[in-house]
Amino acid sequence: MEEEPLSKDWLIGFIEGEGNFNVALSNKKDNPNYPFDIYPMLQFRIFLREDDLNALNKIREFLGVGRIYKKKTEYNRRMGFRAKDQYVYCISHSKELLKLKEIITPTTFHTKKAKDREIFFKILDLKVNKKHLTLEGNEQIINLAKMMNSGMRENFKIKLNNGQKS
Repeated sequence: MEEEPLSKDWLIGFIEGEGNFNVALSNKKDNPNYPFDIYPMLQFRIFLREDDLNALNKIREFLGVGRIYKKKTEYNRRMGFRAKDQYVYCISHSKELLKLKEIITPTTFHTKKAKDREIFFKILDLKVNKKHLTLEGNEQIINLAKMMNSGMRENFKIKLNNGQKS
């Protein structure tokens, strides 16, 4: 039996259920030439178990960007959890994220993930337009990132170069 190719509607539903729009606020030491203490790294990710790896391959093929890697959960197992390794589909390069934006922005999301998608792509636009290299742009990105993931970062405090807390 021949498998049907993925549809855009299926992909959007899958992203709403399993996708993750992440803005990692990385320490400057990871990017020493960056002018501020915190460097924003954007990642779109989908985590699935090995028995669903085929779905990640289809998504990567459909979008034509990103990579898949194995995320080992040795630490969790050592801590006594019955964790299985996962596979992660990840897009982190700005050019590839712009392609993802082009494909999924004109569609409607029906979950709270709509807010994360909107903020994520706002931050992407700021980075693409080099606004993250200005103090104002960097602070705007940090404030936007704190609003993501259902406000789970509301207590997140960082020290800016000027010594003030954000």
